[in-house]
Amino acid sequence: MAEILSGRLGPAATFATTEHFNLQTARSITVAESNGRASIYLAALSTNLIGQTSRLGAAFHAFALILLPVLIFIGVTTFERLVQSSIEDIAYARRIGRLRGFYLDLAPELEPYLALVRPTSERPLSAAMVRPGGWQLTLTTAGMVAVVNSAVIGSFAGLLLQTLGERSLVITLAAGATVGAAALLIQRRRHRLVLDAYRPDAIDRAAIFVPEPQQAEAA
Repeated sequence: MAEILSGRLGPAATFATTEHFNLQTARSITVAESNGRASIYLAALSTNLIGQTSRLGAAFHAFALILLPVLIFIGVTTFERLVQSSIEDIAYARRIGRLRGFYLDLAPELEPYLALVRPTSERPLSAAMVRPGGWQLTLTTAGMVAVVNSAVIGSFAGLLLQTLGERSLVITLAAGATVGAAALLIQRRRHRLVLDAYRPDAIDRAAIFVPEPQQAEAA
């Protein structure tokens, strides 16, 4: 690789390290945004729930029936953005991996000092290494928010059923749990579908788009 680049080695290495730095910065931004969005949602949820549990009655039911759908909307949009951010983080990490391959092509003697995973015939790259399992998705910030969303949606369903006149606590709890479980399954399915549909060229397209070189105008 060094012989092929010849006199362009210096500019190529500078460009690669600059791109590496930009990608690492982009990864940091996705993590910061994910933490910020999750914190805002959980803070709004906890503040409103604590305020409502301090006064029960007809007013509580009326206000909760208005407020909970808003919190559900915030939760669902937060979940969707967290899924997007996690996919973006994966894309940036893989682009950094490609640059690490470029560095090793330039200086193979650095390989003993870097943590690398290369597929071999004896140890092929397993699907688990490139496709996280269901439990791993649950451990992500998006997975955590999905569980919270499901609890809020289930609570809203139970409260709505009680407001409509259902007095049986067992039926109300069963209905809320069923709706909440269905909401969790839908969100987990959504997370998996987005992950499986991931394409490297679909992430941050504005930054990776390279326009056609403009032809010089005839004199």
